[in-house]
Amino acid sequence: MKTRITILMMALLMVLSVNAFAQKKGAKTSTIDEVTFVTNMHCKNCEKKCDANLPFEKGVKDYKANLDAKTIYFKFDTRKTSREKLAEAIQKLGYTATEIETVQKSK
Repeated sequence: MKTRITILMMALLMVLSVNAFAQKKGAKTSTIDEVTFVTNMHCKNCEKKCDANLPFEKGVKDYKANLDAKTIYFKFDTRKTSREKLAEAIQKLGYTATEIETVQKSK
């Protein structure tokens, strides 16, 4: 009887440890980041040019251009791109890209 209980306990421990390992392995760290750049866009055509190119940069999850504020916002996957690469993409279109310091919002 003790042998059966011992075997059952060991089997239960093995199942629990395998399950815990699988959950830990499946957990991912957050790879989403956000950045806003101030640019020298000055007209609707500038905004259209950005809208036609920048949302399709590798890793971009969300994109917004604001002509009135002269800003471009990105939400992006840090595994696929970086703040520097996004700034370079803006500069390739002929605009300046100065990063705005963002303040973390508390929830």
